Amino acid sequence: MSSARERILGKVRRGLGVPASRGPAAAHAAREQAYAAAASPRQPWDGDSVDRFCQRFEAWAGTWQRVPDASAIPAAVQPLLAEGDALAVAAHPLLQQLDWPQDLAREHRHPADCQLAVSVADAAIAETGTLVLCSGPQSPTTLELLPETHVVVLRTETILPDMEAVWRHLQPDPAFPARSINAISGPSRTADVEQTIQLGAHGPRRLHVLLLAPDPAP
Repeated sequence: MSSARERILGKVRRGLGVPASRGPAAAHAAREQAYAAAASPRQPWDGDSVDRFCQRFEAWAGTWQRVPDASAIPAAVQPLLAEGDALAVAAHPLLQQLDWPQDLAREHRHPADCQLAVSVADAAIAETGTLVLCSGPQSPTTLELLPETHVVVLRTETILPDMEAVWRHLQPDPAFPARSINAISGPSRTADVEQTIQLGAHGPRRLHVLLLAPDPAP
């Protein structure tokens, strides 16, 4: 570092009351402490996180239903398929262990050729009614963008109050951060043409959530 630049930065540090000897590690720790102390603006709300998520999700034109357990997922998906529709199912362990009807075409077709896809959400934000899906072999982003209908299995225990809580929930995963983390609030939409809302503009026209309660304690 040139002496002139060091003198200028030294004046800035003194003006800010920052010790001149502080290194990169100390600077990073100070930033983290400042972020933690800063109060983020939050929309005030009380009540159950699951109820809050459902209310906000409906406001985004999403639909949802509860399923009693994982084995009920195929039966909940089947009415959403028209005759002849193809189904793409994510390679998620929760979905792969299920007894899917043999007459449904699964996984051997590209998602662009399928009318409906089923994924599992990593978390959800109750504050905004937003699904959070991390991309990976078990959750390819193509399933979230190409079919007309996207069905998302959401474990109720992963519905967290806000984005900050979701971020803390995801960070311990060894695969974090994923190549992409998609936050989805309702079906795809646009109002580019005459300010009229059109669904399915650049993604699924319909977004349906299956709420899966945790297994009862033994």
